[in-house]
Amino acid sequence: MKLLALTVLILTICHLEGALVRRQAEESLTANILSWSFQKLTDIGKHITEKLKAPEMQSQVQAYFEKSQEQVTPLAKKAFTETMTFFSSLVESGRKAAC
Repeated sequence: MKLLALTVLILTICHLEGALVRRQAEESLTANILSWSFQKLTDIGKHITEKLKAPEMQSQVQAYFEKSQEQVTPLAKKAFTETMTFFSSLVESGRKAAC
């Protein structure tokens, strides 16, 4: 009986030690993955920042904004004109209804 209890105790201790080692390995792996991911994101951020500082990128962005402004300005003016026409017609129909 003592031999059986001793065997169960030794197996339990070995199992618990194995689980502890496995858990420590998982925590270490997770920390390494997070560290690697953070380093990659930092590198990507630096790369993007360097690209944005380049003069050709700045000129491309400037050209894009100018082109979009050329396209959007007429649309905005047309929308404003149509909105004012709509509200004017509402005011006129309100005046006619009041008379």
